[in-house]
Amino acid sequence: MLRFLAALGLACAVITAPGWAQNAETRAQLCPQGYEALSQEEAEGAIAAFRACLTQRQYEWTQEAELRARLGAAYLVKGDAQDALMAYNQVLALIADHDGNSENVLVRRNRGAAYMQLGRYEDALGDLQIAARQVPHDAFLYLMLGSAHLELEEGPEAVAAFDQAVRLEPNYAPGWIGRSAALIEAGLTGRAVTDAQEAVAIEPDAADSLNALCWALVKDQRASEGLSICDAALDADPQSAAIIHSKAAALEQIGRTEEAHQLYARAYEADPEDLQISQDYRRIQGL
Repeated sequence: MLRFLAALGLACAVITAPGWAQNAETRAQLCPQGYEALSQEEAEGAIAAFRACLTQRQYEWTQEAELRARLGAAYLVKGDAQDALMAYNQVLALIADHDGNSENVLVRRNRGAAYMQLGRYEDALGDLQIAARQVPHDAFLYLMLGSAHLELEEGPEAVAAFDQAVRLEPNYAPGWIGRSAALIEAGLTGRAVTDAQEAVAIEPDAADSLNALCWALVKDQRASEGLSICDAALDADPQSAAIIHSKAAALEQIGRTEEAHQLYARAYEADPEDLQISQDYRRIQGL
């Protein structure tokens, strides 16, 4: 459903800002190599350093929670959501054992990102809502909230979350892309086209923005207007299954059926797990 999800870059959801009582200098002294590697987004080095620090000695529980939270952030940067989830679960267990603040923004936001990467959208929603109550001005947090709502087929809530993201960061294309996707699900395809046009105005050469406009025009029954946009999206990212599928849908809508069927097959070969792609592929195969 979330054709725009790649545009969000969920690894960027990682917070590495202060989350505990120690100041920045004190935190860095706990595991200097880990913090340095994490600041450089060197995930492998950060993981190795934080794991080594955790085994070297016993820490106060707040210090251990701090190190495990940073270890989780490093796993997220690496794209290893399952290990990140385990790290944040361990942090929350430490907090619970010591009657600490279980609504810590760093832990909840980052664990929400891990749940998102794992496709556990309902679990993600719970953590992200807890974080949003405390940091209501975080645009990226609302992007994740919107995507979770959309995956759970909660259209009005998705539109509202993306609307907040756009208000907070009007020059960030993924917010417009996300709201365009939510408006399509709500049947408001004309408004979805307008939002996708905003995304293209911000990032005129970005494959995700171009694909959002291509798809919105298709859904608004205006594929003849959007074919050149679809071509530009495919030129920008020729391996994207979502973009191949969007162009196939545009071609089918204007009656170029044989070409469309070839592209549907290409999209399915590139991503057979995508539900919409697989449905269209099975349809053209008569399955």
